[in-house]
Amino acid sequence: MATAILAVGVFSAAFLVHLAWWRIALPRRQTAALLGLFFGVLVAWLAVSHLLPGRWFAAADRWQAIHVAIFHTACTLAYVVAYSALEHRSPSMTLLVAVADSKGAGCTHDELHGLLAGASPVEVRLDAMVHEGMIRRDGDGYRLAAKGRAWAAVLSTWRQLLGMPRGG
Repeated sequence: MATAILAVGVFSAAFLVHLAWWRIALPRRQTAALLGLFFGVLVAWLAVSHLLPGRWFAAADRWQAIHVAIFHTACTLAYVVAYSALEHRSPSMTLLVAVADSKGAGCTHDELHGLLAGASPVEVRLDAMVHEGMIRRDGDGYRLAAKGRAWAAVLSTWRQLLGMPRGG
């Protein structure tokens, strides 16, 4: 039980720093900032645990530190994936929030359809990828940037290892 409380505490500390940072100013590259922040907190906690053993906030031994690190890594990666859905509101999220904001009155089909009429999820995603340096605009089209090529190679290799067919 102590390991679970410690693991939740380390993750919660990173999450609270994330909330404070985002309230002050949104970073330009939010996903990279999240990964850096959450893994930075983990590394700092591991260092403090090593340098100050026996404290209430430190790992009791290496196995407890490993368990906390595995938990923290899993939660961090899950949160980053979930955050990407919140970062740029998905069509489903937009509809859900609109119905929730109606305070029980509900929304008509036309009202909901109007919410998404001007929004293109593809455009939002393309703009985000340009912003992150994954792709670049080239005239009327888009081309992979070096970062995008690297990720495409990783994902393509991963798909091959899983025996998945080529394509999307």
